[in-house]
Amino acid sequence: METITAVTAAKATPVDASTFRTAMRSLAGAVCIVATGTPGRRFGLTATAVCSITADPPRLLVCLNRKTGTHDAIVASRRLSVNVLPGEAIGLARRFAGMEPGVMGETRFAEGRWSTFAEAPALEGACVTLVCDVTETIPASTHSMFLGDVIAAHRAADASGGGACEGLIYLDGCFRQLAPLTCSAPQPIEWIW
Repeated sequence: METITAVTAAKATPVDASTFRTAMRSLAGAVCIVATGTPGRRFGLTATAVCSITADPPRLLVCLNRKTGTHDAIVASRRLSVNVLPGEAIGLARRFAGMEPGVMGETRFAEGRWSTFAEAPALEGACVTLVCDVTETIPASTHSMFLGDVIAAHRAADASGGGACEGLIYLDGCFRQLAPLTCSAPQPIEWIW
């Protein structure tokens, strides 16, 4: 049996918050509306801190600021939806990001066509809607990391009836639309993990 020896490195000083924010502007993120609740008592916000963890079981990581009402509602309900926005949904992204003065809580849902999918708010026309049961909540400084098992998924076709929806992304402080550079046919991905 091989012996593994731990190496202890001196703890480095983290970069300051401003440097970190500037660096993170270079990391493009899919723009999503994370939501929870039932009609009349729904909560949602715009988020880019969403990623897959595993495919078996299907599990997502969603990071939210603990100061938001959406955070507290997810803690209480233990269920959330992730609605990946199409490129033309900049208005909804701004609305759920709090960029429209006076629009908060249930009033955010006055725009867009919302329904209920697996007991969670679902945006009709989203590129994909994933509904998760929250299995673990991990506090991390000002945020919480929600680990959620995906219990339902719906993927929309693009406007031409073909393949993937052209998603909205956020990069360098701006909303942008994602488009393929070249892609005659999507190639299967061989996952290494």
